[in-house]
Amino acid sequence: MRTAHGIQFHVLGRGDEAILLHPSLGVGRFLFHRLIPVWAREYTVVSWDPRGVGDHRHREPSMEAFVGDTEEILEAVDRPCHLVGVSLGALVMARVAVTDDPRILSLTLAGATLGFAHGREILAERARTLPELGMAAFAAQYVEETLTPWAQAEVRENLRLEMADQTVGHYLAAARAVYLLDHRSVISRIRRPTLVVVGTEDRRTPPREAEQVVRAIPHSRLEVILRAGHLSPLDQPGRFDEAVRPFWREVSAKHG
Repeated sequence: MRTAHGIQFHVLGRGDEAILLHPSLGVGRFLFHRLIPVWAREYTVVSWDPRGVGDHRHREPSMEAFVGDTEEILEAVDRPCHLVGVSLGALVMARVAVTDDPRILSLTLAGATLGFAHGREILAERARTLPELGMAAFAAQYVEETLTPWAQAEVRENLRLEMADQTVGHYLAAARAVYLLDHRSVISRIRRPTLVVVGTEDRRTPPREAEQVVRAIPHSRLEVILRAGHLSPLDQPGRFDEAVRPFWREVSAKHG
């Protein structure tokens, strides 16, 4: 299926409620590949590659485009839904969640942060080094720094290949949405039932940052996943499922 702007999205399952999945910076729907078939037994699971990656690697990324694409997909699916975002995806889904769309039941944020104090410096460093380093070398470096030793070898290789198959320009354009924008004021406006998930081994947005996110969102809760890093659905898909599915069921029960 495609949105009015040509973004392809994939739907699996026929549940009355939908799970919308937005992946991390530089990563496509592969991030959730172990969990989509599991969740599709109970829900309608909707996944897509964001602009700059995979199916849409030739499209220019931006936060405005990420949010607009998600809202169009939500409109097309047109059923009660739970939003799930990892890292960049958490920042996108936070912006979707603060709208007044009555179909949004809950929000799950993994690898979330209120912002980066030195975001401009981080982005400037990547803009300086990436053109010479190249995406293939950067992808290999990223995998080693981000995934834990418990991630499967096949997962590590496929993540490396997916990240390498994008341009430096598109990666940097998407990175601006992470490092240059104000996230604190958006996250503090969230009033949806919210679950914040963080891995014990997350070095990019460690547990102390997840705790700050929880304090900023009224009535939110924190789940810490053992032996998981920044991309917990890849490191520990089973434990990620054990953390999120009871939360969705609880929200659904209260919603009636």
